Amino acid sequence: MIHTAKGLIGVLNNIPITITNKEIIKWSLEDASIIQLLNYNFTESIDNYDIRSKDGRIFITDLQTADLYCLENDLNIKNIVFEDRYENRKLRTNYLFKNLNSEDLIINARDSYGYYLLNLKSYQLTKYLSILVSKYMRPFSIMDSNILFISYNILYSTNDSEEILYHYHYNGTENEIGVYITADEKKIAQFQAPEPINCVNFYTNLIDEYNTKTYSNIKGCLVADKIVLCYQHMLYVLDYEGNVLKTRPAKENSRYWGLEKLNENQVLLAELDPNDSEKMFVFEYDIL
Repeated sequence: MIHTAKGLIGVLNNIPITITNKEIIKWSLEDASIIQLLNYNFTESIDNYDIRSKDGRIFITDLQTADLYCLENDLNIKNIVFEDRYENRKLRTNYLFKNLNSEDLIINARDSYGYYLLNLKSYQLTKYLSILVSKYMRPFSIMDSNILFISYNILYSTNDSEEILYHYHYNGTENEIGVYITADEKKIAQFQAPEPINCVNFYTNLIDEYNTKTYSNIKGCLVADKIVLCYQHMLYVLDYEGNVLKTRPAKENSRYWGLEKLNENQVLLAELDPNDSEKMFVFEYDIL
């Protein structure tokens, strides 16, 4: 178990990462030792960031400014600049990623600004025509019309966006969880969440003026054939029918602070220290 400053958690090639406003740390779960540390200053509050693991990298999205960072395995971090971006551009929610080939990545901005092409060697970023995505990556393109309109918030996507875990919240009255398969262009699960889900930031409980209703006050991931949902005070493990298989409450005077898939049997959890709200415990949890 790792005891560290409060921040984001991630998984980089099966190794836990914690990210605070001042540090990025790679940890060993075996003895809670630091493998590697990088001092880095994020200008915005870390509570307003979202992270996604992909192909041995972590992509970090600032949900306030739409800035995108890429964290490499050696903790080298790249600040990715979007060309032709409007000064006051605000995202609806986090980006989605799809490999075009071994060197290029398609980024779905999930708003009227469309798609971008990121070269993973040079980290050059250019606009990519929607018609090309429709022609060469139809399932990735059709996903927008199937599930990505305003009443759906993406909670988790598998490594190449093959599966999407989402929260459906039409008119603020629905509390449904679902799974969408990109290649098949269909939903394979949709059921009532075990508890109501507010459309507020998981960390701060605030609705952002630019992202109204695009936050969902839970974390989630897909592990093997299970769905894991993390509310602030309760963790649920469910099957694809919505049946609750396992629960884990947060400790008294504490709350959960993060959730990431660790491997095919475990998730990585962060829970605040009940005696020091500026610190958290990070540990593996077996969902079986």
